[in-house]
Amino acid sequence: MFSVGIIVFDDFEELDAIGPWEVLRTAAEMSRDRPEGQMTCEMISTGGKRITAKKGLQLFVDKKLTRDSQYDLILLPGGEGRRVLMADDAVLDIIKQVAAKASWVTSVCSGSLVYGQAGLLKGKKCTSHHSCLDYLAKISPTSEVVGDCRFVQDGNIVTSAGVSAGIDMALWLVGQIFTPDFAREVQHYIEYYPDPPYMS
Repeated sequence: MFSVGIIVFDDFEELDAIGPWEVLRTAAEMSRDRPEGQMTCEMISTGGKRITAKKGLQLFVDKKLTRDSQYDLILLPGGEGRRVLMADDAVLDIIKQVAAKASWVTSVCSGSLVYGQAGLLKGKKCTSHHSCLDYLAKISPTSEVVGDCRFVQDGNIVTSAGVSAGIDMALWLVGQIFTPDFAREVQHYIEYYPDPPYMS
């Protein structure tokens, strides 16, 4: 059983977590009869049970992140609340200990800043929201910070750019955990074929 834990906290950016949640929970549901095995996916919080996200979404998260938490994949979203995490040595230590047990350590948007502060990105290629790239390079000076990409993999560390980029990263991860064909089935089910009316 492959386990996924999405770490949430007050003032996280909603789509950073909910986008990958949709992908990974869909994969979990569709994996029930897969010969490669099954997946579970749950949310865990760094603090209280009631979490209020940056734009007001409220979640009740029954499970709390501790040093004993163990997942095959952890995913950390970004958002304004990451500032609190970055200043909390106890939380950073917990994240480091949980990351050390995981096969995949992933982040969306400014979640990579938390990993950088925790020392998890030393000597790694990584990315973040476009507005955070310089700051990421400052707090993790041995990292190779990459811009203009949806996500970056370096070993078992995968960091994505801002907000919606977490969906792309999550689909890629499904392809690695299972197969690219299964990831395409998940993509087809959620009908993720971006075609924005306003191109940048």
